[in-house]
Amino acid sequence: AVVSTQSTGVVYDGADTDLDAYLCTLCDFAFAMQDCIKKINKHSFNNFQLRMGINHGSLVAGVIGATKPQYDIWGNTVNVASRMESTGKIGKVQITEDSSQKLERYGFRFEETHFVQVKGKGKMKARFLIDRVAS
Repeated sequence: AVVSTQSTGVVYDGADTDLDAYLCTLCDFAFAMQDCIKKINKHSFNNFQLRMGINHGSLVAGVIGATKPQYDIWGNTVNVASRMESTGKIGKVQITEDSSQKLERYGFRFEETHFVQVKGKGKMKARFLIDRVAS
């Protein structure tokens, strides 16, 4: 399932199944969200803007809270996805270079690699997702 929690990044929790398929689904979902925002803005005369960050990897998930239980996720994967979002550009999907390399074989295209300063990590390689070429 696509999980959005208190963090601002997006992580796809694919458990032990095919990670590549989940990454592809997450990127397709990001394109669908961008299209949806454009339609909402056109028909509501608003100017909502979307900025997304994507990363892949392991994480810890669980329900916390006794009086108001909430599902949440933690870990380096979540933190880096959040940093990809917060250091990204409005209207774009910023993705870690490792994730982009996995996705290129499935027809996803990216802008050139650039470096972003990530809190607690230093400089990280990232790329902006452009589109997906039909196969």
